[in-house]
Amino acid sequence: MNVAELIRILQTHPQDLRVVVDGYEDGYDDLSPEQLRMVKIGLNTGDREYVDKHGDMDYPPEARLVGFEI
Repeated sequence: MNVAELIRILQTHPQDLRVVVDGYEDGYDDLSPEQLRMVKIGLNTGDREYVDKHGDMDYPPEARLVGFEI
């Protein structure tokens, strides 16, 4: 999914609808701006069924792109 696709989906819902993410162990947590980040990933790196499809690159996960503000 890309940003344009996500925006189209979000535009079909009320603007005051709550957005949540999976919780640490069970349940859901509110999505906060501090959780949003842009990172470089390697596409299609998961070569085993228990590994996710895309993987991390050598890029600090807490790093944000310049100008990325919420």
